[in-house]
Amino acid sequence: MQYIHTCYRVLDLDKSIEFYRDKLGLELRRKSPVGSDATNAFFGIPGESESRLELTLNHDQREPYELGTGYSHVAFAVEDLDALSEKLEEAGGVEFESKPHAMGSGGTRLFFVKDPDGYRIEFVERK
Repeated sequence: MQYIHTCYRVLDLDKSIEFYRDKLGLELRRKSPVGSDATNAFFGIPGESESRLELTLNHDQREPYELGTGYSHVAFAVEDLDALSEKLEEAGGVEFESKPHAMGSGGTRLFFVKDPDGYRIEFVERK
C-alpha cells in the first residue's frame, strides 16, 4: 500500500488555489475538469514529484461544506516555524488558530492556520 494524496471539497477553487499556492507555497500541478460537474486541482510540495493534495470544486455547490467531526487537519513539516508564521502574517488573509508554540516542556513546536473553507492546517518544526 502507498499513500497517494488527501482530497477535500472547497467552495471557491480560485480562492483556495491562491491560498495554497501563493501563501503556503505549494505548487499547483494541474487543474482538470471532472466531466461538467466538477473541477479538481492537484498540489505538490516543491522539489517532490508527487501531488499530495487534491481540492475538488463541485460546480453546483452554493453553500459551504460541513467540515464533519472526523476531519482533524493536514500537516506539513517545516524547517523554520517562526519565519513561516511571519510570512503568513505579512501576507494577510490567513486565519491563525494558534501561534508557534511548543507542546509541553521542550516538546515539538507547531502552529495551526485555517484555509479559506475552514480546514485546519498544522505546521510542525523539523530541524
